[in-house]
Amino acid sequence: MQGINNQPYLINTPWVQCPKIDKVSDILSNTEVPNFVRGSGKAFVRLRKLENKYREWVKDIVDLSEFIHCYFVNGVTDAINQWVATETRSWQYLEGDYEYANMISNRGNKVTYINSSDVLYISNPACATGNFIELKDLPNPIILDCAYLGSTRKQKMYIPKTTEQIWFSFSKGWGLIGQRAGLVFTKQPHKSLEPMKQSEAWNYTSVEIALAVIDNFDIDTVYNQYRDKQLKICKENNFTPADCFFIANSTSTEYSKRRRINNIARLNIGNLLK
Repeated sequence: MQGINNQPYLINTPWVQCPKIDKVSDILSNTEVPNFVRGSGKAFVRLRKLENKYREWVKDIVDLSEFIHCYFVNGVTDAINQWVATETRSWQYLEGDYEYANMISNRGNKVTYINSSDVLYISNPACATGNFIELKDLPNPIILDCAYLGSTRKQKMYIPKTTEQIWFSFSKGWGLIGQRAGLVFTKQPHKSLEPMKQSEAWNYTSVEIALAVIDNFDIDTVYNQYRDKQLKICKENNFTPADCFFIANSTSTEYSKRRRINNIARLNIGNLLK
């Protein structure tokens, strides 16, 4: 598993993703596919159960007590879709951060330094490196993307007081990219997700999958399972291990194609962890 043999894979793989996890696959095979009648309230009961369990599950990392509204979405991608579709204010994102919101709207202002007026979209752990960043209070309204939680250790995150939304995903840490399971927590009712919630319009099966993950794993279970392998791979290849277990960083010019910010290349080592 020496670096030279892995170069084509590390250079040419555009995504970073968790390897397929057998125990999670077993859960999928035993998860029932519900077919609730919309408006019966049964889907809402299951979503409420997921919300309560998730708040407890993530509490050692994020305190969600001020975010009283919860919505199920088809992964963080859907959270971005819903936000972009309803956001009327000017917004900014840092160089190296996730580009999708700007790709579909072309309304984001890519910045090196945060201005004090525009809404700030930001990921933590950071998309650019897979590492936790220290957020501080800002005057800006903040949209916080926490898609990588579930692939890191338990580390308390400070949530700036002006944060309006926090997004979570079951894709990154659990190898569930195709199940499209995510949660949005907000302080105020969401413009598009609230009417959908009142109509019980979300993916009922993915709610059951998310519940099964929470019932069978701690939020840092997979990180603890793979962390030693990540460190070994990074040592053998002279990489810097990220806080996210399937990401490594390198400043080597060999990986310049994968650079997201400055000279740091974000590398997907998910396949090597197998």
